[in-house]
Amino acid sequence: MTEHEKQHEFVSLVKTHERLILKVCSMYSSCRWGDLQDRYQEAVCALWKAYDSYRGESKISTWIYAVCRYTMINLMRQHKDGDCVVSLEDINEPAADSADNALLDELREALSKLPPQDRDLFVMWMEGFKNDEIAQVLDLKVGTVAVRLTRLKMRLRKMMKRETHGGKL
Repeated sequence: MTEHEKQHEFVSLVKTHERLILKVCSMYSSCRWGDLQDRYQEAVCALWKAYDSYRGESKISTWIYAVCRYTMINLMRQHKDGDCVVSLEDINEPAADSADNALLDELREALSKLPPQDRDLFVMWMEGFKNDEIAQVLDLKVGTVAVRLTRLKMRLRKMMKRETHGGKL
């Protein structure tokens, strides 16, 4: 494959998975450092640098998620970034009615209160990753992913119920 063909293939890959890249970047953006577009650019650069390392042992989306996640974590460490998460609203979501938007806002708020690894786990599950793919990216056992996911869903339900009903269960 020529360098031009490789670049064309990479651009196509990034365009296809742009929403996933943006989601990972937004999960690790803080109120104090940088802009979502800066994070996105860093992620795309990291993907390009690592592009030749993709061996096809996992789905390309799993590989993209892992590279972007490690890039964002490294950026946070380098810049001593805080834990204040930017809302996922910046990502273009499909049009929904106001009830759906309210529920999404409530879910985003609840997710912003979780530790990064729990956010990763839930977002990957929402994106349709299988437990074994999540385990690979997060360096966990498949059984651990299943248990954490079950507990996380229950925790989010409780958090959202409290927020919706004024703190009463």
